[in-house]
Amino acid sequence: MTVRLTRLNPEYWRQIVAVSPLNLCEDTRAVVAVDGDEVVGAVVCDSWTTTACQAHIVIMKKSALKAGLINEVADYVFNQCGRIKIYGTVPADNEAALKLDKHIGFKEVARLEDAYDWDIDYVLMELKKEDCPYWTPRSMVEAA
Repeated sequence: MTVRLTRLNPEYWRQIVAVSPLNLCEDTRAVVAVDGDEVVGAVVCDSWTTTACQAHIVIMKKSALKAGLINEVADYVFNQCGRIKIYGTVPADNEAALKLDKHIGFKEVARLEDAYDWDIDYVLMELKKEDCPYWTPRSMVEAA
């Protein structure tokens, strides 16, 4: 199996929203990990501001992570787009997503009570560029 990283297209978007309820926004951008024509993972970014964006991590197969999906997203957001933070919201009962986000370097900054559903909070997560173990400064990328 060969996983490659690519940009979003309509077929990939169809596969992503089949497993994750996302809305295509005017400023939606994504890095997608694919095996052949099958999407195995993606990080969809939207709500871009001068300093940050919101990210939605969708992992269908672990091969997406092994292929360097998070490294590519860190390079895209922090180096190419010049942002300093990534935000995400995670339902408090999604332990696997919270564990992955913390592994990536996200920190919990707030809990929005009952914001996801009755008795289920939304956890607001933040990843600062300097806290991301998957980010390589542009100068080091260019020197390699």
